[in-house]
Amino acid sequence: MKKSKALAAGLTALALTLSLAPIQAANTTYLDVDRSIWYATPVAFCQQHLLMDGVDSSSFLPEEPLTRAVLAEALYRLEGSPLEAAGEENNQEETAPFADVDMDHPNLAAIRWARDSGVVSGYEDGTFRPDAPITREEIAVLLWTNRGQEQADQAPCTDRDAVSQWAVPAVDWAYGAKMMSGNTDGTFLPRNNTTRAEGATIVMNYAREFYGMTYGYPLPAPRTVRSNTYNNDLYSLDEETGYLSYLSGSSTRGIDVSAHQKEIDWQRVAATGMRFAMVRAGYRGYTRGTIQKDEYFDANMSGALANGMEVGVYFFSQALTPAEAEEEAYLLLEWLEPYHVTYPVVFDWEEQDKEDSRTQGCDGNTVTACALAFCKVIEDAGYLPMTYGSPRKVYNGGLALEYLQDYPFWLAHYTIDTAPTSFRYHYSMWQYSSSGAVDGIEGRVDLNICLSPDWSRWDYTGPDYSWLMPR
Repeated sequence: MKKSKALAAGLTALALTLSLAPIQAANTTYLDVDRSIWYATPVAFCQQHLLMDGVDSSSFLPEEPLTRAVLAEALYRLEGSPLEAAGEENNQEETAPFADVDMDHPNLAAIRWARDSGVVSGYEDGTFRPDAPITREEIAVLLWTNRGQEQADQAPCTDRDAVSQWAVPAVDWAYGAKMMSGNTDGTFLPRNNTTRAEGATIVMNYAREFYGMTYGYPLPAPRTVRSNTYNNDLYSLDEETGYLSYLSGSSTRGIDVSAHQKEIDWQRVAATGMRFAMVRAGYRGYTRGTIQKDEYFDANMSGALANGMEVGVYFFSQALTPAEAEEEAYLLLEWLEPYHVTYPVVFDWEEQDKEDSRTQGCDGNTVTACALAFCKVIEDAGYLPMTYGSPRKVYNGGLALEYLQDYPFWLAHYTIDTAPTSFRYHYSMWQYSSSGAVDGIEGRVDLNICLSPDWSRWDYTGPDYSWLMPR
């Protein structure tokens, strides 16, 4: 019986809020938003466009009441956060906009903007009641006022007489504009409160209809992706070692390692002729999304550098938002401080197909936006950012290189008998084997070739990359 009631409640919520049906499900960082539930896409949409915040990075509290301040904040952000954009401080006035809005209220700027623009006027007693639940008719009034109080035909809801007189034109408009529909029995339920999940759906509909927002993160203008112009005849494979060379320029051999290789004898590795190591610095978990430092990171960095090898690093990301990717990048920068890193700092995002994976089914737009956010942080710190992926990932839209041409690309492609890769696009480094044997490492290790002359395309003022330029 409880299950039936829950289902009925969900259907009622759908009828009350959804008029522009979501065309796709989407991932969020919130552990309390199941991707299969009806409000998953609206919540993800609001997170993508920074229209509604969770209570923290992992909780949205979808069943909690939507408050007046949260809706004002969403409308404010839809307008581009004009006070912040104009450089105006929240404390520009000596007094708060309403008697019950403290000067340190987290939504102060939004509430001040809403008052100044006429979207809200508050109550007769001079209060705004920012943290009070907002009713459906109040939502209609805020949206209607923000749209300039457009006229609309009478709504056909059966409980129209229950709508407060001051809200009747707004309810008519909200119904006609398909921002808020009625219940399955024809009622509008104007005095009912709204959950945060229902509020996310209303905000999504409003943003799509009147602000032209679409699913996914905004990306820069696409650019032509450079083609693969390497001469396959110049690749040379050492049949005895399985190491690959490119007989032009100053290509170098290297490996990438993580805790999977456990303890490494770096003196013996260096003696094999490996010139560089790409070291995993850490990873984000694929279930709860917590960040972990690779337990062998410091040992691998110190060991490789002490034996004359160059080092780069990679972070195994499971970011679902650009904010999470930035979090990964900033923490990674802290870990890098003790070391002289001269190879790239890499964003390595790989989908996990496990049933409990938070990133399962994540779209390429999200991954690309996360890559851009990560690389920007790394670039601003003076390091050389890089992205990583396989032909399948690129060809199937899992990583859109047309938006990432400011950064070099690390190709992962294991070909039959280590034949030259048929990858269509340009790459700066190629991970050509996952089953290499290198003295000093117990078990298998990834083998790479760096086509170093290509680094001359990127001019960074941070760590010294001059040794990577063509000789």
